[in-house]
Amino acid sequence: MKTLICIRQLPYSEPTVRFGGLIAGLESSPAAVLTVIDEDADPTEAKADLDRAISILNREEVDKIIRKGDVLSEILSEARESDYEVIVVGTHEVDRLLDAFFGTVTKRVAGKAQSSVLVVRGDRPVKLDKILIAIGGQKMNQAVVKVGARIAKAAQAKVNVLYVTSPVPTMYTGLNEIEETLEELLHTNTPIARYLRWSAQYLADQGLEAKLEIAQGVDSDEIMREALQGGYDLLVIGASAARGIFGRIFTEQVTPHVVERSPCSVLVVR
Repeated sequence: MKTLICIRQLPYSEPTVRFGGLIAGLESSPAAVLTVIDEDADPTEAKADLDRAISILNREEVDKIIRKGDVLSEILSEARESDYEVIVVGTHEVDRLLDAFFGTVTKRVAGKAQSSVLVVRGDRPVKLDKILIAIGGQKMNQAVVKVGARIAKAAQAKVNVLYVTSPVPTMYTGLNEIEETLEELLHTNTPIARYLRWSAQYLADQGLEAKLEIAQGVDSDEIMREALQGGYDLLVIGASAARGIFGRIFTEQVTPHVVERSPCSVLVVR
């Protein structure tokens, strides 16, 4: 995956560099490190930060890019002009003032970019052992499963798939009963069942053993609960240009909440 790693200032951006390098390194993909400075700023410090980022990555042929102007606009322009598959941005727990500024940029990048966006949690260990693929809504977004599988296979990581369903029929009274009906659901011919069967088969074809789970409730709450309880290193979720009310609800409301609240890093797939 051709990867653009966006940094603001080291050492705050070091986890972003390391996780972005991990993703790019899975397939020995081209990578670049970008920082954006004000129009009238001296680039000396920015150049030093880029050099430090390159040393952290410890790999050859990483481009160093300095752009001047508005942070959001310049990140999006660079990603679009050079056709990156993944933009890597970070959240920063160390410096709350920086987090208040850059966190806003992070969410806006995740919402506006044409590429997939990896939002790195700066307070988590940089590793990739366990991945959660979260799917939902009425749109069968196969890209989410395919990208999650691609990363899991390259990293030799464990992977689980969580489908968050709409309100459950009144015959069900609790989550335990819902979970017990998964096998029955998979034997139906509903769109959800076909999507889950396809997901399981695709992951199996990639040599991955994946656990399928379904949950009922508020989408973002159920995703956060599983991400927290499961100890995942990466959450993969979709943000496609979905049509219809269900697609808009899932991609426009759930994904931003997940990006903001997730206990682990999040890959927003387009």
